[in-house]
Amino acid sequence: MTILRAEGVHALKRVRAVARHIVSEHMMSIFQHVLCIILLIICIVFVNWVVNSTNQDQSHWTPVEWYGLRSCVILYILRSIPYLSVPFAVTNILGFVTMNLWPTAPKFQVSKTKIPFLCFRVVTRGIFPDLVKSNVNRNIEVCYKAGLDNFKFEVVTDNPINLHKSALIRELVVPESYVTNNNSLFKARALQYCLQSEINILSDDDWLVHLDEETILTKGSVIGLANFASQDLGSIGQGVITYANEEVVNWWTTLLDSVRVSVDFGMMRFCFKILNCPAFGFKGSYIIVKVSVEKKIGFDFGPRGSIAEDVVFALAAWKLGYKFNFVEGEMWEKSPFSLVDYIKQRKRWFVGHMYTLLSSEIPLKCKLWLIPTDLGWLLLFGNILNFPASFVFPIPMPIALNVIAASMGGLVIFLFIFGSIKSISIRKYGLFRKVLFILWSVLCIPLAACLDASASLYGVITRDSGGFHIVEKEVHTPPSYQKTNDSII
Repeated sequence: MTILRAEGVHALKRVRAVARHIVSEHMMSIFQHVLCIILLIICIVFVNWVVNSTNQDQSHWTPVEWYGLRSCVILYILRSIPYLSVPFAVTNILGFVTMNLWPTAPKFQVSKTKIPFLCFRVVTRGIFPDLVKSNVNRNIEVCYKAGLDNFKFEVVTDNPINLHKSALIRELVVPESYVTNNNSLFKARALQYCLQSEINILSDDDWLVHLDEETILTKGSVIGLANFASQDLGSIGQGVITYANEEVVNWWTTLLDSVRVSVDFGMMRFCFKILNCPAFGFKGSYIIVKVSVEKKIGFDFGPRGSIAEDVVFALAAWKLGYKFNFVEGEMWEKSPFSLVDYIKQRKRWFVGHMYTLLSSEIPLKCKLWLIPTDLGWLLLFGNILNFPASFVFPIPMPIALNVIAASMGGLVIFLFIFGSIKSISIRKYGLFRKVLFILWSVLCIPLAACLDASASLYGVITRDSGGFHIVEKEVHTPPSYQKTNDSII
């Protein structure tokens, strides 16, 4: 009896310790979130203060008399470009304010026996075989450690990789002769091949998780995917990707990508979790979708729809009324290894978005939010010119519009700072180096604007080149990879 009482006391102490840890973790999460919101407010107030302190009183003169009508119209058009980003800015701020920016690690919400079958599908050209083999094995190990046992990895490739034979791994080589009904190309062609009845081995109730060849799973993302599939949160989901957890090849591009981490936590999470739609687009990896949904939509979008097949797929799903939601837990990827690859990657995204907006297959209501954002991207060079023009050629603007423009400037600074905070581990790099990286990311803002503007201009000029640039993904690039080749054909 005494032994039983002692065991009961010890068990009660363990329960209390676990409860205290959960409460402490939750309180720390809330505290960090509040600090980030304060940082957001500081960034917005700071930029407004700088703008207001440098603006001169312009109420006593008219710009038409000073510059002439034509120049005045041009200046006001330039000043109007930033306001194309208002929807993007508002949804980011709403996402930051309404949802915890430092969520606790996800935990299984259902019994593991009720988790549906998950198929992790990796599409590759097959030019980085060692990378694919290493990451598939590593991701399988992560799944096991997370407690998942009802899964499989499918690697779809143009060139044989000769993966290790296993019940958990299936390698599919897309035949050179394979042609879709609409002549889709690139990744869309490979994904459509997997949906052929003689190739597909998945049931309609199974779930597909799309990964890039360099994507690394984490325990949190595996649990998040399992919860998403088990709880019927939606038909399609997506989560956060960070870029500084693995070996960093190029710090410039990695810090430039920090803004994408912030957008995942802000705009994307708000659109997926609150609006349940891909209002501003979709990423090409970290996608979970029910097999029946993917079979219904497919990827046979034709040559132009193959440039950004992920965005076209998402908007087509939205058109059909499928519900989107957010997946807890993050995955890891690498940023482009060079600034040239960075520009070519963004160029492909821009061209893909442009063709998507021009597509008659996607209704206006499903691309309405993309129009101002992509138009702002197209006119980004004009937006860059706004900064010097506002000092050299000042014009009177309503106070409310000045506050909105300055607030969006403050938001941009916060996006880079917060993205760096979330991406860079203090355990790995130490506090001092982390602070330096955060400051460096702020200094990267002008570079990011110039590179993205160059990418959109490059995209307009070369929009009919038919290219699908694949960035370097292995630290040691195989000789077979021709970096100058801008096409998968």
